[in-house]
This record gives sequence, C-alpha cells and structure tokens, in this order.
Amino acid sequence: MKIALIADIHGNLPALEAVLKDIRDRKADEIWCLGDIVGYGPFPNECVRLVQQVCARVVLGNHDDKVISAEKVRRVVDTAKESYKAFVFRWTEQTLGKEEREYLRGLPEHAHFTWMGKRVALYHGSPDGMNDALTPYTPLMRLNVLARKADADLMLVAHSHDVFSRQAERALFINPGAVGRPFDQDPRANYAMLTFEEGKVSSEFFRVEYDISPCLLCMQKEGFSPELVRALAEARSPADLLPEDVREDIMATAEKLGEAKGLKKPHALQVTKISLKLFDALKEVHGLGARERLLLQVGAYLHDIGLTDGPSAHHKTSRDIILAAKGFSLTCREQAVAALIARYHRKSFPTSDHKHFMYLPDHHKMLVERLGALVRMADGLDRSHQSLVSDVKVEIFADEVFIRLAGKGALSAEVEFGKLKSDLFEKVYSRKVRFLVREKTTASYVRQGD
Repeated sequence: MKIALIADIHGNLPALEAVLKDIRDRKADEIWCLGDIVGYGPFPNECVRLVQQVCARVVLGNHDDKVISAEKVRRVVDTAKESYKAFVFRWTEQTLGKEEREYLRGLPEHAHFTWMGKRVALYHGSPDGMNDALTPYTPLMRLNVLARKADADLMLVAHSHDVFSRQAERALFINPGAVGRPFDQDPRANYAMLTFEEGKVSSEFFRVEYDISPCLLCMQKEGFSPELVRALAEARSPADLLPEDVREDIMATAEKLGEAKGLKKPHALQVTKISLKLFDALKEVHGLGARERLLLQVGAYLHDIGLTDGPSAHHKTSRDIILAAKGFSLTCREQAVAALIARYHRKSFPTSDHKHFMYLPDHHKMLVERLGALVRMADGLDRSHQSLVSDVKVEIFADEVFIRLAGKGALSAEVEFGKLKSDLFEKVYSRKVRFLVREKTTASYVRQGD
C-alpha cells in the first residue's frame, strides 16, 4: 500500500495542485497531511478546502493553530519582531472563511494509530510540541526519547522543512519537506511516498516543478512584503535575506577588528575569496543560504587573527578574539559559529567535547563542520600567502569533487597543502577531493594531489 505524505503547504495553491497531480499519477492509496496548510501564502481557503477533500488524515500545524482565532493572532502580532510576520498572520486570519477556520479548529494536534502492523504517529513538530523542529542533525538519542514518548514504530514529522528519513533505535522518522515553502534554494515542491509491504516501510522523496508566478503575483497584489515574495521565489527563509547594508556593516566590523589586531589582509582576503567560491559552487550539496555565507565570510576573513598573539595555538586564539569582539550585528550563537569556523582551519576536527562547540545546537554544529571545512581547505590553497590561485571551479560527482585551479605560477605547494587540509571536507561532505591545475604557462588542466 502506498501513502503520500505532505506538509507545510503554507497557502501555496499552485504547489499543492502540482503535488496532488503527481501523487495521482503515482497512484497513491491515501494522502496524509502533517499540517501548516496556511500561513505565508495567498491561498489559505483554497488550500484548506483541497486538503479537506483529498487527505484521509490531517494534523494541526503551528501556523494553522495561530490563525484560528483573533486572540491568537493578537499574541503573534504583539510579539513579532518582524513586520512581515505580523502582517501575514493578521492577513491570513482576516482572509480565512468561516468553514475553513472551523475545519482547522477541529484538527488534532497529533494522531496515533496502527497501520499495516506498524504503530504510526503523526506530528507537525514532535511529541514535545508543534514548534519542535526535528532535522537531519537531531541526535539519535533524542529521537529515541521522542519515539518512546509517542510509543511508535513510525514517526511522521514536519515543521523544519527538511527532507529526511532517519532510522533511530526505536522508530523510523520521516519528514517529507515543504510542499509550498522550501528553504533549500530549490523552489520545487516536496512530498514523500511511503510504501507499506510485508511488515516493512520504505520511503521515496519527490520534488515537483510548478508555475510559481500566480502565487507571487497574488502575494504582491495583496500587499505581502517584498521579503516574503523574494523568499518564496528563491526558496529561502526570510531570515536568509539579509539586507545588503547589514551585511556590509558586519564585514566592516570584521575588517576593523582585523586592523586593530594587525591581521595580514592579503592572505585573509585570498582565503575568503576561495572559501566563498567553494561555498557558491557547492550549494546543491550543502543547501545553505545567505546568512550562512556571511558567517563563512567572517570566519574566513578572521581565521588567522590569532597570529598577532603568536603562532602557538593561534587557531584557538582566533576563536577567542572573535567570541569576545563587540559590535557584530549577529546573534551570540552566530558569532560562536563564525569563531569556530576560524578555530577549525587547522589541526583537529570538531568533537563533542571541544570548548564552545559542545554547547552549540545540532544545526549550528553542522554549520561549523560544513563551513569550517571550506576555510580549512581554502587556507591550504594559499599556502604561500602570495595569492597564487586566481580562480576556482568545482565539479560535483556522487563520491568525488573535482576542484579546478587556475594560477599565476607554480601551484605545487598550494595543491599539496590544499589536499592535506581537505581532510575535514572529505569527512563532512563524503566526497574525495581531486585537484586539477591550469597554470599560467599552459591552457590545459593537469591532475594533481592524489
């Protein structure tokens, strides 16, 4: 038996219609919905009616819950830091029809049942609440605790907009991703198909292309903020859309800190340039956005700032200087990520017992690993501190990454140390690094660094 699993529609009718057509084509027996039918999109009533019509099982999402009464909306509006958030909840509550609101009010917060011999639990978030976002990086120990709370073999969850299937000790956790509001820079709509067969459950994930323009046009017509329109068009969270002036202010703070400490600017700029080129080329692998790119930029630029206090353990000194710095328009946690990106440009890999790293949430630990790996390799690729690498291009394969380097002269030292310092990259990204070099004297690439 085949069950289609959808979630996080967020009032995006064109995406929902495209997903439902794909589900029909694949001949699913039932459709289950994990909530957030409305919120942030311009077609709340249409989406509610369609879900009510086609879904056999539905649970309440946190955005659904916040708009089912004027009182709840007032609480959101009174506490919202962003004006677009206050607008969209107020607009959705005012736009919802009476029947659609009553349908949302009648939805359960979770559902538990036995299906084909499996104890199944449906949550928007988790047993700890609708706002509890489970991700691919949530510790297995915690997943086991949640599975015990739910007393389930199969945990179907949403809310984080992360597509994943993770087998914990006690249960299989599946998140189908977002139908109408993906955050991974891929605008296609997500859903999952579960197959129940001979006492086993398997999952397959699908991404469906659709015409997003009717949704964007309607948002503009209804007065949705430019941040929300752009975020949907680019498949990002609005938090990723950092204004250029704020971004420039943060880097100005980093440059001022570097000047005060006597940072060697040419090497800092070269490592930053290479790190950002790697980040941009690897987007389809890491799935990170503008906010994370900025943290990489800060950490790369300041990675060697600790050298001003001497070479011994200067990577840790860099970390401490960045952590103690004043004036960054970053959250405390983001500043810690930038500091740890700098800290791991040399020597050991991040581990759970390392100072500061051990206190980060799982998602931010992942950022340190993925972004720190880029700075580590970029630092190796400027071994000479002469900015010899003039261009970097990347080709991505299933188990390898080819990095093509163009240079101003001989790059043997850069390649040797780039390869040496690709160790964290290979661990984190699960791909072997191969270097191809085109030096100024030749027009062809030569493979090196194996």
